[in-house]
Amino acid sequence: MIRCPKKKPARRQRQRVDRLAPPNKSMPGRKFRVYPEPGRPHVVEVHVARNSRHMREDIRRLYDPKWSCTRTEGMLASWRSKIDRRPVIRPGQVVARMFLNVQALRRRPGEIVSHECTHAGMAWARLRRANLRFMEGEEVLCYAVGRMVEQVNRCLYTMGAFR
Repeated sequence: MIRCPKKKPARRQRQRVDRLAPPNKSMPGRKFRVYPEPGRPHVVEVHVARNSRHMREDIRRLYDPKWSCTRTEGMLASWRSKIDRRPVIRPGQVVARMFLNVQALRRRPGEIVSHECTHAGMAWARLRRANLRFMEGEEVLCYAVGRMVEQVNRCLYTMGAFR
């Protein structure tokens, strides 16, 4: 009598669960402000976390505890009115909030900073009601992006994010 070997059950694929740390034990990222245009009180808040997990915890703490994203290297949040979709400024003259993490910045520093600053520049251009079809509107966007990239890079080098 010949016996057939038993078939092993298939190995179950585990889902990776991104657990939130308790609020009293989580550390918020470093925060600083950059100005899209000198002489104006409007700012873009920049939150810099140690790694992508801490960055996601920062985003959840400020916005939605149910928010989940598996792979994010940076994020920018700007706001629009629910009624007429016009740009809205948060208390403290905050135009947008930028979230970065040091781990991703060390891999691709120039790309991430310029990408997120361009999003912030678009939020600033919408707030200024700049028409990007004409050169004057493009100049509003480009000058704001250049100023913000310079300020963000200066602060990140000072805090040692690129080492």
